[in-house]
Amino acid sequence: MNPVGSVPELENAVGKPVSAMMLKTIDHLDEHCRTILALSTAAVLGYVDRGGVQRTTLLGGAPGFASVISPTGLDVDVPEDAAPGGASLLVLVPGWRETLRVNGTVGDAGFRVLEAYLHCGKAVIRSGLWQPAPPGAAAAEADTATVGPDAAAFLAAAPFAVISSRDEDGRADSSPRGDPAGDLRVLGPTTVAIADRPGNKRTDTLHNIVSHPDIALLALVPGDGRTLELTGTATISTDPELREQLAERGKAPKAVIVVEVSRARLARSEGIAAAALWDTGRHVQPAALPRPSAVWTDHVKRNTTGGVGARVLRAVANERVMRAGIDLDYRQNLY
Repeated sequence: MNPVGSVPELENAVGKPVSAMMLKTIDHLDEHCRTILALSTAAVLGYVDRGGVQRTTLLGGAPGFASVISPTGLDVDVPEDAAPGGASLLVLVPGWRETLRVNGTVGDAGFRVLEAYLHCGKAVIRSGLWQPAPPGAAAAEADTATVGPDAAAFLAAAPFAVISSRDEDGRADSSPRGDPAGDLRVLGPTTVAIADRPGNKRTDTLHNIVSHPDIALLALVPGDGRTLELTGTATISTDPELREQLAERGKAPKAVIVVEVSRARLARSEGIAAAALWDTGRHVQPAALPRPSAVWTDHVKRNTTGGVGARVLRAVANERVMRAGIDLDYRQNLY
């Protein structure tokens, strides 16, 4: 499998995090984040349960269901089994290709925000997540120690997933993955492979896995009212044959996330129902949201990272140039 065992090995395979991308992170919820949250009807929450297991679930409700109570505080319904500590949200606005990532902690004071940043739309574009889909008929549920037939069939139809992970210090992250259906590949009764496609060039999930392999994956199928949660451990593989199996448009991924599943939970989702996630009539028009290029430009300027390089990047950040670069990146670098 050619497992990657260290950060230098990982960065030799996929590259180092791009410093300019790290500057798109802020430590509070600004007006852009508040607008996105006010229009959002769903979010994927990554957390650790009281048994110490990495978990992920989909939360949903009316627009603004995750309400901002302060620049660093969110009021959101956290599962009763969540342990105090690191937690992460991937905020979804149905109909919009970008997602908002909010990382922090959960506890008695609710969700405390430590960092927020806009994630690029490549995963949503590749997955076709918000395209019209027929409603799924009532279908099977399962809770097993292996990827059984029902879970495997769901994975085969799923174009979109979110991986929740944490580093050795407990800092949490939830990252989207999107591909044509069938690319969440079942390799065996307890083994699933996920291609690492181009994204926001931070590689948070990959770095987390190298230092702390516990992960949880939540898969979605448009039109289906269920979610599939896989919990277990992950490794990063650079095996040429495996990478080639997951090639798209003639491009093999630089790395593959290989998950050893300890539990597979396929169940109806109260969050999907509450959010009316697949009702295209309720999807938000992109014009109602801030331009992604404006969000990224403003976040770079508001980032407080020190150093000459950071100061220079903040000084030259330009929304028009950012917008042109994003458009080109989405056209040329999906795979």
